[in-house]
Amino acid sequence: MILLQRLVIEIINFFEQNVTNAPERGVVEHLKSISLTHENFVSAEVQKIPKETALKKALLTISDSSLKNIRECIYKAYSEIQWNIDSGLFYEKDSGIGQEYLNGNMHTEFIGPKNGAFKSDELRLGLFLLEPNTFYPDHKHEAPELYLNLTKGTEWRFEGMSWQEKDSGSIIYNEPFCVHAMKTGKLPFLSVWCWPKNSKKKCIVVPQCP
Repeated sequence: MILLQRLVIEIINFFEQNVTNAPERGVVEHLKSISLTHENFVSAEVQKIPKETALKKALLTISDSSLKNIRECIYKAYSEIQWNIDSGLFYEKDSGIGQEYLNGNMHTEFIGPKNGAFKSDELRLGLFLLEPNTFYPDHKHEAPELYLNLTKGTEWRFEGMSWQEKDSGSIIYNEPFCVHAMKTGKLPFLSVWCWPKNSKKKCIVVPQCP
């Protein structure tokens, strides 16, 4: 528990020092309100990491000095982190999200209503990974969303506009129902993600040209 607790605290510390606007600060304040005590911790048997090769490669590419503490905490808590594949959990059946995403994603929940190590009725916080050469189609959701990109080289698209590459250490805030997409190149993508509320609502695919 202690190693996961330290990792969450490092993530909160980074957000506190780097968020730049009121909506982002609101997410951080909500995050800080979650209990990280033993009483709110649920131990679970950790399974084999589904996409460990991509995860190890992603961790090796984190070179930004501002992310050093988070990276080291991930390494220390490595054997305690439960990874899951989104095989449709966040989408309705026949949503059209596509096999490329379903075959190329992996995530954790350090905090969450069901799979989180620390429990919260609504807030979810964890890590999110995409394998190399993976397109995550345009989608939207009711939950506001805060990302911290740990790796570089991933391109993002918002509301159908032009693709833009986001660097490691960049923070992205998506308003509720903001349409966004991601695609990776030769490197895997690893990020921190947080949904502070409305996290039990499904995502909706918004068809666009790749």
